[in-house]
Amino acid sequence: MRSRTLRGALTLAILVALAFAMDPPGAPAADATVIRVPQDAATLQQAIERANPGDLILLDRGTYPGGIVVPEDRPGITIRGIDRNAVVLDGRNVLGNAIEIEADHVTVENLSAHDFTNNAFYWDGVDGFAGRYLTVWNVNLYGIYAIQSRDGLFEDSYVSGAADAAFYIGECNPCDSILRRLTARYSAVGYSGTNAGGNLEVRDSLWEFNGSGIMPNSYDGQAAPAPQTDTLFTGNTIRGSGTVPVPANSPLAGYVGIGIAINGGADNRIEGNTIADSDRYGIALFPSLQQDGSRWLANGNRVTGNTISGSGTADLAMAGGMETPSCFEGNTFGSSLPPDIETVMPCDGNATADTDRQAEADLAIPIPEALERLGERPAYSEMPVPDAQPTMPGDPARPGIVTVEAPLFAAPPGVPLLLAAVAAIFVVVGLFLVWRVRR
Repeated sequence: MRSRTLRGALTLAILVALAFAMDPPGAPAADATVIRVPQDAATLQQAIERANPGDLILLDRGTYPGGIVVPEDRPGITIRGIDRNAVVLDGRNVLGNAIEIEADHVTVENLSAHDFTNNAFYWDGVDGFAGRYLTVWNVNLYGIYAIQSRDGLFEDSYVSGAADAAFYIGECNPCDSILRRLTARYSAVGYSGTNAGGNLEVRDSLWEFNGSGIMPNSYDGQAAPAPQTDTLFTGNTIRGSGTVPVPANSPLAGYVGIGIAINGGADNRIEGNTIADSDRYGIALFPSLQQDGSRWLANGNRVTGNTISGSGTADLAMAGGMETPSCFEGNTFGSSLPPDIETVMPCDGNATADTDRQAEADLAIPIPEALERLGERPAYSEMPVPDAQPTMPGDPARPGIVTVEAPLFAAPPGVPLLLAAVAAIFVVVGLFLVWRVRR
């Protein structure tokens, strides 16, 4: 009897493993359709109207007009270019957005967009999103943008010449999202995140020659309440912030010349970044002043293990005070405000200072005053066109997510979790039976 039970348990475990090997969670559905544009559908909008969850819309080489909307009733689709550099959405400085997505679990990848009066790729109020192998240049607001959305991934993408921010994830908590392996250049802000946080990471990316490199921020009156909080910024390289004139159609553009700016954010971790040659500050923590005169302080942030050099005013700075101490530890830097910042604001003891007057006069100021200090700025449409960027690996005509690393999501909501749960139950029962037999 014991032998039979053991054989049955082992057989069950093997069958479950084989089933998952043949059809793993997140694999494309057997009936997934590839809709080619313009071969099967004349336009991208027509292809979206035909698509079902799991379908791939594959754009052939060519220039497309943009102004596309993925409505809420078209979840779980992928929009992909066959060649990142040869599939281009051109707004001609007339159209607002390249692609606006209102449906859950929509992936956009392997194509380019430029010259839109608002945003290039834009997710609004969704659960599950991904933007990958995208190139954007010269837009009047955001390059790659998600608002009130969660469970997302931006990776392996390039934005240049965004007059507001190159990349944005905001007004979500928890956001449950990752930004990684990105490049942002010649934009007012490289990364902006208003009232965003909760399992959010900005990592392993290049932020070069932007007005400011990375600026999480807290402001009242938004769709999600302030403050911004609980984000990890790690492994980033930030160079030349504020040293090149860039377009500036952002309320935050006045806080120029900062590598990493924590603008009223709380409980963030700034770890292991390299910041060089900022016009004013390498890493600066300061309050965000609200229209009613109140302020959100930069509370409880940890600045550790960063390398900062060549900043015009100071490599590290703290301005405007704090209720919950922020701290600095293990950084390599040349100057700070207040002086000797790691001694007066340590991570393993009580702070003996909480602000610097010079940094406060520079940074603890309302938005209108900061904007008044900006000089003349170029138009977004005048910024240089970027070089060709690496195209997505793998077969572009294969449905499903093609990535070396596991995505945060890979199929319409609930399906992978259900399969995983059922498999886990069978495996646990099998292992339990094996344990009982061996006793």
